[in-house]
Amino acid sequence: MALKVGDLAPDFKVPATTGGNQADFALASFRGKKNVVIVFFPAAFTSVCSSELTGFQADLSKFAEYGAEVVGISTDSVPAQTAFQEKLGGLSFPLASDRWPYAKTGEAYGVFPATKQQFAPFNDRAVFVVDKQGKIAWVKVYPASEQPDIGEVLGVLGKLA
Repeated sequence: MALKVGDLAPDFKVPATTGGNQADFALASFRGKKNVVIVFFPAAFTSVCSSELTGFQADLSKFAEYGAEVVGISTDSVPAQTAFQEKLGGLSFPLASDRWPYAKTGEAYGVFPATKQQFAPFNDRAVFVVDKQGKIAWVKVYPASEQPDIGEVLGVLGKLA
């Protein structure tokens, strides 16, 4: 079942890293406090994902102005996410691992259907904006070769502010 605007966002808790510091990222911890921008990306160390995530990093202060937390999620392991952040020059938002149990968060959000082969990356990339009440305020799925329009995401957050 595809999630749509107005649906309650599936809660999740996944291991994550930010600048080499590891801690779980739990969606529920932001409820009532911040909007959350969930960026599902296919795989670390790929050119489009690298460009996408450095784009979010470049505009991170704008996301903060709108009271939003950004998290990137892929099926890569936490050590791979840590190395990927380092390769990108350091990201100050968490990259999370949807690896164990395999792709359960991606599956809950409809970006990694249960019928996909295990240990394959997400086929597409997707961005979800979850509002402070925990509901999906906006969602867009992109082909793996296309980068999200960060200005469009910021526009959504501006309307929520």
